[in-house]
Amino acid sequence: MAFPLVGSGPGIFMPNSGVLPEFKDVFPYSDFVHWYETVHIPDWLRWKPGAITSAWRYQSVDADRDWPFLVAYKFPNISDLSSPDYITIPLTNPMLPEGGPISKFTHIEAVAGPHIETWRSGSTGDDRGPILVTEEIDPANVTTDKFQEWYRDVYIGEVSAMAGWRRTSRFDNGMGQPRWLALHEFEESSFGPNTTKIAGLLELKRDLSVQV
Repeated sequence: MAFPLVGSGPGIFMPNSGVLPEFKDVFPYSDFVHWYETVHIPDWLRWKPGAITSAWRYQSVDADRDWPFLVAYKFPNISDLSSPDYITIPLTNPMLPEGGPISKFTHIEAVAGPHIETWRSGSTGDDRGPILVTEEIDPANVTTDKFQEWYRDVYIGEVSAMAGWRRTSRFDNGMGQPRWLALHEFEESSFGPNTTKIAGLLELKRDLSVQV
């Protein structure tokens, strides 16, 4: 099946995943990571020539997070994610327990959508920051125009002033709610509460409901 995605143009697909608790004995997280990095990501990159130009893999800094594994796939045209041939990506492999399918042993949550805008610190090119803070945004009791104005004129100024900030990219969530997605990238050397506690900036501003 294809993803029910709304939107086109450059965009990003981000599946967040991990091993289900009842299968951690038969499928240790280290085995999951090895399969994902050596088999599954290459399968995605081969799936449709030119559909994905880059993939970045992240590990949650929260050791207790249920779904600590995150991959960000960069699409020149995110509408390719709705292609019916998506089903050709293999879900079975000898490296998996019982040979798979992977869906039996893991939980996956995904967001995806077209790119809206990016703010950069200097000239970073396409190099990713080693620390990534993902943000899911649902404005509450404010109009879209007012939210856009606040985000661009106030919030980005506060985020970009944080030590080690490298780049922020915002996306329209073409898969539904939350309404918008944002990726904040930081230098590893500056990792700490002053650079990654993005939720603190949003706590009382403009009546926004935010998940970070």
